[in-house]
Amino acid sequence: MKKFVVASHARLATGFQSTIELFAGSEHDITYISAYVDEVDLDVEVDKFISNLSDDDQAVIFTDMFGGSVNQKFVIASQNKANIFVVAGMNLPVILEIILSSEPYTTAVVDRLIDSGRMAMQQVYLTSDTTQSAGDELSTTTPQVIKSDQVINENTGQIDALRVDERLIHGQIAMVWSRALNLDGIVVANDDAAGNELQQKALKMAVPNGIKVIIKTMDGAIKLLKDKRAANMHILVLVRTVGDALVLSKQLDNIQYVNIGNVGKSVDGEKKTLTKFVMLTDEELVNLKALVNVYPETAFQNLPSDTKELASRYL
Repeated sequence: MKKFVVASHARLATGFQSTIELFAGSEHDITYISAYVDEVDLDVEVDKFISNLSDDDQAVIFTDMFGGSVNQKFVIASQNKANIFVVAGMNLPVILEIILSSEPYTTAVVDRLIDSGRMAMQQVYLTSDTTQSAGDELSTTTPQVIKSDQVINENTGQIDALRVDERLIHGQIAMVWSRALNLDGIVVANDDAAGNELQQKALKMAVPNGIKVIIKTMDGAIKLLKDKRAANMHILVLVRTVGDALVLSKQLDNIQYVNIGNVGKSVDGEKKTLTKFVMLTDEELVNLKALVNVYPETAFQNLPSDTKELASRYL
């Protein structure tokens, strides 16, 4: 079993908790330790965690500062234990990379995952165009291989998922869904984004290396997704509204999964709340009914680790 510790001076560790759960769900075995606050005895917490590990467990311990007292205490307690790995200088991307990995941990694997998480730490240049262009066509280059125990579909020649998400590309897409779907490409189908160069740059910045991002109008996306060059790629298609998902679903017959993610929070007007993440206007409710008629397995699912809830149950 994989177990984790996020430990820090003061309350940084517990501050990470809600953000980690937002991206990775709450099913992981993670202990959060905020050292040197009144109610926490660090020595007791370290001993408790180490003593509760079995020989079959693997543990990764994240600490805030290399060489700091929190780091030192875990290093001393973990010496000569081959199933424990200590990562100092933690940041959110590194934590998520390691927690979400399905690989058995080794020193080399943990180093590779740290390097991957480091890629998310970079300056965002605001005064010149330094964002690498993703291009406008799908390519048949060798896909990035990411092992995952959360892969939803491993077939080729299919659109792995069509997701309704009003934020389009954001952290959950970049860090969680891209891994779960083993993506080669993301296609954003949105007329406004396709006509806004600044928004395109912002969306592309969020995506991990090795995943191609293409932003098209609705019509352009339909044409692109019918291109035979997409046949051997794992693709996620993102739209902002249920109505847009309905348009695509009527035009494309190779969608494996229609997913309703985050929708409705940025829409003005009267809405019906179906779940914590799905709030729909009357017009969108009509569109959802039509979408379910085309794809009966359409489901609400915010994260891959969440249970799929059939949209039909809410209609």
